[in-house]
Amino acid sequence: MAKEKTRADCVPAKEDYIECLHHFKEIARVRAIQTVERHNYAKSKANGTDHKIVSLSKDKESSE
Repeated sequence: MAKEKTRADCVPAKEDYIECLHHFKEIARVRAIQTVERHNYAKSKANGTDHKIVSLSKDKESSE
C-alpha cells in the first residue's frame, strides 16, 4: 500500500510553484547582486579605479 502524503511532503513542490509564478527568490538574488555592484562602484570611485556597473537587463544592453 502506498504511503499517504502529508502536508510536509508537499511543501517543496509548493515553494517551487510559487517561485515559478512570482520569482521572489530570483528577484531577491538580483537585488543583492545590484547592491554589491553599487557598493563596488562607489568604492572604486573613491579609490580612483574604474569599476563599471554591468546591466543584467536585456533592454539596457540593446540600447547601449
